[in-house]
Amino acid sequence: MSRAPENHRYERKFAITDASLAEVEHCVRQHPAVFFSEYAPRIINNIYLDSSDLRNYCQNVNGHSHRAKLRTRWYGQLFGPVPGAVLEQKCKRGHLGTKQSARLTPFEFGPCVSAQAVRHWLDTSPLQENLRHEVRQTEPTLVNRYRRQYFRSGDRQVRLTIDSDLAFYRFQRHTNSFLTRLEVPALVVLELKYAEMASEEAAAVANQLPFRMTRMSKYVFGLQALGSV
Repeated sequence: MSRAPENHRYERKFAITDASLAEVEHCVRQHPAVFFSEYAPRIINNIYLDSSDLRNYCQNVNGHSHRAKLRTRWYGQLFGPVPGAVLEQKCKRGHLGTKQSARLTPFEFGPCVSAQAVRHWLDTSPLQENLRHEVRQTEPTLVNRYRRQYFRSGDRQVRLTIDSDLAFYRFQRHTNSFLTRLEVPALVVLELKYAEMASEEAAAVANQLPFRMTRMSKYVFGLQALGSV
């Protein structure tokens, strides 16, 4: 069953290449906001969907304040049965974002999967009409996976995630062997997520982090790093 758009939230990202994962974790655990682990870490897998002319990619690269991103997401192993995947559409206006999601039918993801097979998977899943319309205009363009850690500030106003062990695969239109795997062990992505009413708390958190805030899209990064654009 599809779910209604989630509440608006702000997102701020830090793409970190000059500190190790252990150093980033240390900064978070020693932060004055007293961050604690909210959930156990898990592996996230995504298939990104875009139009044939890469409309979503171009919107992001060109700095459009209103932009969208469409992907399927599941957790755990990349290859094999996928019983609990969701389709997510993220829409952003500057740093403000909303997300609409829909649970997908079970699927088998692995070598030899094609764009047509992914499209059939989505077409046979129960989607709201607006999501179905978006899916029909897109095709799979990129696969990525990473390890995510979840934290929340002691006052519970700011969420913080740390993404590491990033890996990317090019998605071809026909049969995919997924032999071209790009690993980026030196990149750690830290993200703050918060409601508008917690803007002051989030600003204080950001100011006390020894990292520079950046624009960062894993989708854009992956396409560019693989030479797909």
